[in-house]
Amino acid sequence: MAATPLRLALVSLFGLALAAPPRSCAEPAGPSSLDEIPSSARGDVTRLLHDMHRRYGEDAVLIETNLLLNAMRSGALLGTGVRIEGVEPYRGRQYLGFHVDTGLVFDDHTRDEPARLQMLWVTIMEPTLERLQGLSVPADGIKVEMQYHHRPYRSLAELRASIDEPGTSEEASFYLLGADVRELVERRLTARHLVTRTQVAVDGAERQVSMPAGEPPRAPGPD
Repeated sequence: MAATPLRLALVSLFGLALAAPPRSCAEPAGPSSLDEIPSSARGDVTRLLHDMHRRYGEDAVLIETNLLLNAMRSGALLGTGVRIEGVEPYRGRQYLGFHVDTGLVFDDHTRDEPARLQMLWVTIMEPTLERLQGLSVPADGIKVEMQYHHRPYRSLAELRASIDEPGTSEEASFYLLGADVRELVERRLTARHLVTRTQVAVDGAERQVSMPAGEPPRAPGPD
């Protein structure tokens, strides 16, 4: 319904940014705000965002927009898009679902599954949650489902040269309760602690996510 055209509009409005590959995995290119879109597309996107606001509330629009921007900043080389899936049940709770086509391709040699989950959290989830002043959605919490690929590659140049073969598709889902997000907003909980309370699944199989002692990876692969 309305979620699908919104996803298409958000993908198309950033088409120019997607056409130009990032300078490096560690220094990805991408727009910093919706103000950077072409003025010819801005009106259509604004109307679609208003429709999402009416259906799901202001916080849902803020989350959707920032998920897209943060995915693009994180080194996306494939098409990037986001859509609201609607409210769905999980383990006795109701979650407002967001689906993100991240456009990321992780290197199998240096980014195993735990490292992939850590990077998705610190580069996409954390900066998205930091923009919230609270969390008011028609559900007990939010689910953020991220689709990406992984394969071995030795350099960004090698990956770009064979980007039509992105490797294995994988999907990680993060289930966050509204009460936990509000604790984060009120600074009674850190984002690194929040991830330990978050229910996570990879291709439907539940996982536990913990952060390394040092800084987690912030790029999908080697420069």
